[in-house]
Amino acid sequence: MATLFLLLPTVILTVHCTHLSYTIEDYQALNKRLLANYSSKIRPIWDQGQSLPIQVSMWIASINDVNDVAQKMVTTAYLAVTWTDDMLTWNATETGIYWMQFCQKDLWIPDLVLSNGFTAFKPLGGDFYYLYVDSDGSVSWYPYMVFESKCKLDVSFYPFDSQTCKIQFKTWSYSQWEVNLTIAGDKIGFTEFVENTVWELTSTDAVNEDSDSEPTIAFIIHLRRKSLYYIMNVFLPIIFLGILSPMVFIIPADAGEKMGYAVTIFLTFVVFLTIVSSNLPVNSDSVSYMAMYLVIKLMFGAMIIVITSVQLRINHRKSERKIGKVFQGLVRLERRLRCAGQRSGSGCSGRVQGIDLPVMEDKEKVEEAKEEDISWNDVSSAIDFYSFWFLVIADIAVTSSIFTYTALN
Repeated sequence: MATLFLLLPTVILTVHCTHLSYTIEDYQALNKRLLANYSSKIRPIWDQGQSLPIQVSMWIASINDVNDVAQKMVTTAYLAVTWTDDMLTWNATETGIYWMQFCQKDLWIPDLVLSNGFTAFKPLGGDFYYLYVDSDGSVSWYPYMVFESKCKLDVSFYPFDSQTCKIQFKTWSYSQWEVNLTIAGDKIGFTEFVENTVWELTSTDAVNEDSDSEPTIAFIIHLRRKSLYYIMNVFLPIIFLGILSPMVFIIPADAGEKMGYAVTIFLTFVVFLTIVSSNLPVNSDSVSYMAMYLVIKLMFGAMIIVITSVQLRINHRKSERKIGKVFQGLVRLERRLRCAGQRSGSGCSGRVQGIDLPVMEDKEKVEEAKEEDISWNDVSSAIDFYSFWFLVIADIAVTSSIFTYTALN
C-alpha cells in the first residue's frame, strides 16, 4: 500500500506532462481558433489603459570577453521573459491541452533592445523561435543571444582591478504606462556556465532604472581580474629588471660594457611599457599605476644613462687636472660610509694609503696628503657607490608602494 501511494503522484505527473488526451486535429483547431482574431501589433491586455506587467530575468552561459581597449563586454546569455496574454486563454480541462507553442512572429512580444549595446539595435530572438503559452495565458519567451555591451572600465589598479558592468534592456516603442518591466525572482541565473580564463565573476544583481517614462532594466555583473598571468609574465620580469638596473654601477668604469648595459636595460623597460599600454584603453580618465610605475622605471633608466655618461667622462680625465673640493668631499664621505659599514675599522680610520695622519701635526700637510691620495678614478668609484645605493633604495620604495597599493585596492 505504501508503494502504491509513492507511485501514484508519478503516474499522475506523467499523464499530465505527456498530454496524451488530445489529437493533432484538436491541437490544430485550438491553434486556429486562438489566432483567428489575434493581432501581434496590439498589446495583449483587455484594458488598454493599463500597463502590461512583464517579468525579466537573465541566464548567463559565459563571459566571453572583457575588452579593456574597446571598453566592451561580450556575454553569451538568454533572457527569460514572461507576461500574460489575455487573448490566448482556453479551458485546459475540456481540450486536454495544458500548453502550446507558437512561432514568435505570430504573437505580440515586447520590443526589448539592448540599450547600451556596442553595435546597432537588433531585435531579440528570431522567426525560428517558439514561445510557450499556458492555458491561463502565461507566455514564456527565451531569446538567446551574444550580447556586446558597453562597459566603462577603470584600469587604475590594473591588473588587480575589479570592474562593474551593466547589461541594460528597455522597450524601444512603449512607455512605462504601457509596459511595466519588472525583475523576476531569479534575477540572474547560470546555465551550463563556462568560466572566463581572465575574469572571475564575483557577484550579480538586477535593478530597475526607469527614466523619462522609459521602462529600463539593468543586469549588473561584478568582475575581478585573475592576476596570476600578469604576475608571471609582467610583474616578475619587471622586478627582475629592477634588480638588474643598479648592477650597472658595479661594473668598473674602465669596462667597455657599462654604457651598453645601461642602454639595454632602458630599452627593455620601453618594450614592457609598450606591452602594458597596448592592453589599456586610450583615454585620460584613468591611468594605470602599472603604467606609471614603468614610466618611473624609464626615468630611472634615463638617469642611469646620464650618470654613466658623466661618470665615464670623469673617469677618463687627465690626472694632472685638479680635483674640485666637491668631488673630494664626495670621495671622503664615500670612504667613511664604507668604513662605517665594516665590522672592523682597521685600515679605514686615520690612514691615507699608509700615511698615519695623527703623526702629522701640520694640518695643511694632512690635507695635501689627502688631495694627493684622491684621483679621478676615486671620484668615479664614489659616483658608483652613491648611485647604486640611491637607486636600490628608491626602487624598493617605489616598487613596494605601488604594488602594495594596487594589490590591496
